[in-house]
Amino acid sequence: MTEAVQIEHVKPGTQAEKEFLQLPFTVYKDNPHYVPWFNRTIKKIISKNHPFFEHSEGEFFIAKRKEETVGRMALLEPKKFNEYQNKRDARFYFFEIKDDLGAARELFTFAEEWAMKRGLDRLIGPQGFSGFTGAGILIDGFDQPAAMTMMNYHLPYYHELLESTGFVKYKDFYSAEIDAKTQMLPQKYKTFAELAKKRGRFTVPEISTKQELHQIAKEVGRLYNESWEDHEEFCPMTQAEMNQLMEELLQITDPSLIKVIRKDEKLVGFVLAFPDLSGALKRANGKINPLILRNLTKEKHRTNKFIINGLGILPKYRKNGGIAILFNEIAKSLREHKVRSAEMTQIAETTDLMVSNIEKLGARIYKTHRVYRKNLI
Repeated sequence: MTEAVQIEHVKPGTQAEKEFLQLPFTVYKDNPHYVPWFNRTIKKIISKNHPFFEHSEGEFFIAKRKEETVGRMALLEPKKFNEYQNKRDARFYFFEIKDDLGAARELFTFAEEWAMKRGLDRLIGPQGFSGFTGAGILIDGFDQPAAMTMMNYHLPYYHELLESTGFVKYKDFYSAEIDAKTQMLPQKYKTFAELAKKRGRFTVPEISTKQELHQIAKEVGRLYNESWEDHEEFCPMTQAEMNQLMEELLQITDPSLIKVIRKDEKLVGFVLAFPDLSGALKRANGKINPLILRNLTKEKHRTNKFIINGLGILPKYRKNGGIAILFNEIAKSLREHKVRSAEMTQIAETTDLMVSNIEKLGARIYKTHRVYRKNLI
């Protein structure tokens, strides 16, 4: 007889927290494509030490069969988002599970009840704390590594379990690979970008130091709020959320990888790129100490790949050359940094203009993450 599944609330500093942290290392043991989060980061989130919890709520749970932890999940009530978008959504995040349909059903039944007790009418996920938090379950591209912890890796049975428990597609997000050896922007595209820059009085200033990057950080946060407000997943970031994003950005990237567009001195577009530190993160295995920090620093200088996860431009400049300028700057960065490839992440299938421009950049879509939804009433 199969043991019943029990759902246990995860509190900071408990055995349940240890099991919450450990489960992914069990599920993805010896998998070369999974990239773990730092345990310290997850612990801070479980302790509600994150700007999201200044305006919204969430709890953390594990699913157990007798003594074995078989699943985990964060359940979030994004109050600020719901108020801004006039929704009543609950989200699930940090979802990990063994190949166990019964456990998945119990975990999601619990999640639905949790949401309905709060008067929420839709469960969506995986979806995290902001637009910069990677969303979705990997449904295509299982032979490819994760883009650090920005877009997580999942085993093929994950999406099958979700669909077996009544979830349906909400939206797909693509990841596209740019091969620096073969990637060539068409000359007419480059010419158009240069003409747009000249005619539109756009400039692309060089950013070479962390001090310069720090100075534009607040502008980038403001621009994110202005450039993404027409997207249905959008909610304005608070100053605390912007500060955290920029602090993380300053820690991992090279200032020269950040590209911004100005028009008459006003910031109107940006691209955020990062050295791919996946190799060092895998070796860290969730731990962090001075030796691991040195290894991460070395990885920044030896990696031949980078990740583009953050691109925004004010809506009125998207069709008159702004996107062409941004993509042209990406192509220049590939050449200047002599990288092997770059990965663009979190490209929503609904952003038709962006998807069409990806093809012009010479990129290929090679991974798909799907966000699922389930209506509760």
